[in-house]
Amino acid sequence: MLDLRTADVKTLRTLLESQRISSVDLVELYLSQIHKHNRYLRAVLFTAPEGDLLERAKVLDEERAQGKVRGPLHGIPILVKDNIATHPSLGMPTSAGNTALLESRTTKNARLVDDLLAAGMLIVGKTNLSELSSMKSMNMPSGWSAVGGQTQSAYVRGGFRKDDSRDGHSSPSGSSSGSAVSVSAGFAPLAIGTETDGSIMFPSGRAALYSMKPTHGLVSLDGIVPVCHVFDSAGPMAKSPYDLALLLDVLVGGKDGGTSYTEDISNSWTNISVATLDPEKWVLPPSMLKPIEVATVQINKEIKAAYEKLGSLAKSVRQNVVLPMPDRFVLNGKMSEAMVQLADFPVDLKRYLDGLDTSPVRTLDELIQWNDDHADEELPPYAPSQDSLHRAKNLHLTKQEYDEHLQHCRLTARDHGVEKAFKEYGVDIILGPNDSPLPLLATCGGYPVASLPLGYLDYNGRPFGLIALAPRHGEARLIKVASAWEATFGPRRPPVLEMTVTSRQT
Repeated sequence: MLDLRTADVKTLRTLLESQRISSVDLVELYLSQIHKHNRYLRAVLFTAPEGDLLERAKVLDEERAQGKVRGPLHGIPILVKDNIATHPSLGMPTSAGNTALLESRTTKNARLVDDLLAAGMLIVGKTNLSELSSMKSMNMPSGWSAVGGQTQSAYVRGGFRKDDSRDGHSSPSGSSSGSAVSVSAGFAPLAIGTETDGSIMFPSGRAALYSMKPTHGLVSLDGIVPVCHVFDSAGPMAKSPYDLALLLDVLVGGKDGGTSYTEDISNSWTNISVATLDPEKWVLPPSMLKPIEVATVQINKEIKAAYEKLGSLAKSVRQNVVLPMPDRFVLNGKMSEAMVQLADFPVDLKRYLDGLDTSPVRTLDELIQWNDDHADEELPPYAPSQDSLHRAKNLHLTKQEYDEHLQHCRLTARDHGVEKAFKEYGVDIILGPNDSPLPLLATCGGYPVASLPLGYLDYNGRPFGLIALAPRHGEARLIKVASAWEATFGPRRPPVLEMTVTSRQT
């Protein structure tokens, strides 16, 4: 029997090519898995109309029978984060988790959705997220939206605790929470997430996935509900580096020259030089990740052991290198990354809203008013604030101030940080804990990053891992590193879903 929690694209392709299974069968299997477990996990907001999905799957099966295979992902199901626009003809809204946008209608698919369809993929549904990609409030629990409620980890025993911090050990983390949980729970073999700062990396680390935020600008942002156009990225989420490479091919059109990122799959560290970050120093603040001593001890111990193991395998390993910490990104008493995001959000949001066919809101002011008018849904006691939206509304930066903050982000991340480290230490990648500020440097510098699963907490079962950062346009290097990582540390462990289906709702 096919175990959807572990089935990867390579497995599914083999079954499809040998005619032991059809794409119609896959649609029915994945929809059944969603219907069985999503009531608790709340990872999927919408599924496409079953009849339409089955009809499209039937067409793809007929194409395969005629020898017309569009590519390696022909007939493979996928889920996309619900801030990525889908035309009403696909039978699903685009809400970004907000009830106002739930009533909006787009005029076209996001560019990446068209690319997925052209590759022969089956978009089974849209996933839950931290509402407005965490832009609504700094204090909102990660993975919560007014449309979908609280996403739950498929791994964590007992579910998300209301007394935990927004990204505590019981949290699925965010904002691409639903995409990560869905892949881990076998709702689809692949998913698309988006990231401004950590929104693919953090939930992927909590779901034991191989995921990537590509170099900024490499994947089209057309049709994606924005946070900040100078920082936003969309990226693939998968169970294996091979699957990650296949989906990356679709999103970016393959490597230069039309070759595939799968060519960079390797089991060897021989030609890879590594710099590592100290897990005891590179940690999230307590306001994000409430410390639990036994969890901290286990994570640090296993990360250090992984570093030691790489010491005997990699070309070289430079331990505990120095990179700028978050306080270095402060300019004139203000966090430069936050200033850029808050300044861009109202403008970028209006540009998206202006492109909609219909919408009950067209500006940030109208969105804030909508949330106030629908406070029972949008501002419940569980998530009562929209403070980040108010900060964006009330922020008044001059162009000079904006440029200074953006330049400070770039200089700190690049010239005084990553570029300096690559040159000084002569390394190919930088490795650091997943639960760390490393995504901040990737965001401000525009660097690609990939998540690497490592272990599972004895405390409550949740996965943890590392992040690999490469130079800009170093996606091929990250695929090589991820595949070597998998060969070294073994396959990911699937969740035991039976442990969660009877747990309490939030």
